[in-house]
Amino acid sequence: MFDGWESDRRCFGRTWADLAGYRRVFNKRSVENWGTKERPGLTLNLKESTNSVCRGIAFAFADDDSESQDMLKRLTKREACQPRSLGIRLQDGRDVLALVYIYEGKNILDPTTPLAEKASMVVRAKGKSGVCIDYVRRTFEGLSSIGLDDSEVTDLWEVVRNHPTATG
Repeated sequence: MFDGWESDRRCFGRTWADLAGYRRVFNKRSVENWGTKERPGLTLNLKESTNSVCRGIAFAFADDDSESQDMLKRLTKREACQPRSLGIRLQDGRDVLALVYIYEGKNILDPTTPLAEKASMVVRAKGKSGVCIDYVRRTFEGLSSIGLDDSEVTDLWEVVRNHPTATG
């Protein structure tokens, strides 16, 4: 959400939005961008959660633009899954459909993995996009900058930043 990926892809709108019935979860092993197969990183995903609402950013692109279609193909490759069309509520109160990526593939982490083990994965991992500790830190700082405390992000960041081998 906070890396500006959309800025050079003809994004014409960006606003906060809520996705009801989902929450963030660090359950996606990153074996390319934020880690490798040998030392996977850990990235956020979405998980169904009846009483939750996940605040995120909705990006607007032209639907009929060939560049937008190429961008969707790149996002689908990056997220390693097909997008779903789900209802979201924009900051201005409008309800719209959005393409949302929810990964359910082979790189899902066991849900019983302890927080300390997740932190160890983060501090050891480095991939094409950089060190995984930077991914977690930027996510924490970005959410904090808008006054959003997501326990999934905050809890992992606290353990990561206090990890004996943390260098980020």
